[in-house]
Amino acid sequence: MNGFLDHLKARGLSVQTVGTYAAAVRAFAKWWEGTGGEAFDPASVSSLDVADYRRHLLNKNRKPATVNLHLDALSSFFSWAVSTGLALIDPTEGVRRVPGQKSSPRWLTRRELGALVRAVQKHGASRDRALVALLLHAGLRVSEAVSLKVQDAVIRERSGHVAVRRGKGEKYREVPLNATARKMIQEWLDGHPGGEYLFPGRNGGPMTPRAVQKRLKELARLAGVEVTPHKLRHTFCKMLVDAGESLDRVAVLAGHANLNTTARYTRPGVQDLERAVEKLAWE
Repeated sequence: MNGFLDHLKARGLSVQTVGTYAAAVRAFAKWWEGTGGEAFDPASVSSLDVADYRRHLLNKNRKPATVNLHLDALSSFFSWAVSTGLALIDPTEGVRRVPGQKSSPRWLTRRELGALVRAVQKHGASRDRALVALLLHAGLRVSEAVSLKVQDAVIRERSGHVAVRRGKGEKYREVPLNATARKMIQEWLDGHPGGEYLFPGRNGGPMTPRAVQKRLKELARLAGVEVTPHKLRHTFCKMLVDAGESLDRVAVLAGHANLNTTARYTRPGVQDLERAVEKLAWE
């Protein structure tokens, strides 16, 4: 398993993805041992085993996305196992993914966004406002935001950007900052406690994604809405698309490797559909 984990890390996958894939492979191995009564051996696993495991997950009412995530993890594992000689064939080949309804990413409505902004303004500290600015106005992933160092934030009077040095897939990109984000980040920098990280945590290291999620959850509770860091990122992309920006520009700003990922934001959400049918109302 250690070799597989090293392989995933070498591919540039995030720590969270590596952990998720490892947990999925361990879950399959435990299931396989429970049904076969012998120690897990990658070379002995057949396509029938993988198909049966797929059925097992569905019978436990796992969502299609969850089942497909397990299949993706197993596909990565057995591809690695074949390349290292631990298995002769990849038993995941030919096993169908579970079809699921394609839904739009969840973003904040204008009402929810307004409630959150007011709560952050009233109850949040300057650090909170700077974090929200980076998630909402720059579309950063929470892992990218907490990895920023002070030197990565360039603030000028009429322009500015943040340098994301280790985005998804270890890719570098610079994200421009609008006037609102520059103001909030500068206010935080004016009272910055010191250290190399823009958002320092304990022991001189960066603030953890979990700490950001916890703080954002508290602010969301005060606002009476459900918010996650990734929901703010979705809101950033949706607002850009609604403002008429091209998908290629949104993709570059968000750090999407595939334009199909960005195209999800052109798919109407519930509020979009409600507005559409309301146009036909007789009252």
